[in-house]
Amino acid sequence: MTARADVHDSFRHRLVDAAYRRLAADGAAGLGMRKLAADLDVTPGALYRYVAGRDELLTILVVDAYRSLNDAMRQAVTAQETADLEARWVAAWCAARDWALEHCHEYELIYGTPVPGYRAPTDTIGPASRITFLLASIASELIEASEVVADPPYEQEPEGLEADVQQIRNWLAANQLPATASTEMILLTVEAWTTLIGALSLELFGHYVGSIQHGGEYIEWLARRSFAALRAAARQ
Repeated sequence: MTARADVHDSFRHRLVDAAYRRLAADGAAGLGMRKLAADLDVTPGALYRYVAGRDELLTILVVDAYRSLNDAMRQAVTAQETADLEARWVAAWCAARDWALEHCHEYELIYGTPVPGYRAPTDTIGPASRITFLLASIASELIEASEVVADPPYEQEPEGLEADVQQIRNWLAANQLPATASTEMILLTVEAWTTLIGALSLELFGHYVGSIQHGGEYIEWLARRSFAALRAAARQ
């Protein structure tokens, strides 16, 4: 790497760090190139040598946030006994909560109110799907451990969801996960992801005031309840 490339990368890192500080101070909607230029004591035009504009900078932050959350969840999962699927499932949920509390501004960036004028590019889809993949992979192991053929428990798939379920099956197959999982298993896994993000958002954004005060215990209860439903479906 040349000296010029070193300088470029060094300043880019400084720019991203400044963006994180500005994100914490003003929120994603307040992230502006002029403010960042002032923080870094450079002209606004100088920043465009390193990023195309605010949207590219936001994309860098979004991708980094997804990767950081996935890393935290995966580390917690791998710390458990491989055969203890429930412990790994619960660990993933609890790690997601710990990360969200520690990185509340990054969590809000990826799961909070959309940033006005910003549309996330396709570059963010892969990093975002890693969280879902982690949950789906544990659910898939549960099916394999049950040693049964996962036939759909209903005669018909839920009306209107056939195309959605098939799209998920295609995604499972593309990621080398069991695409023959029952419709119930697929929808329960989606429900688990929905419940996890929903519960974290309600806690972080203050909607549990006066009701759930022990968020850690509650997220573990939700995780175990979700796992019990998956285990029951896998045995059918």
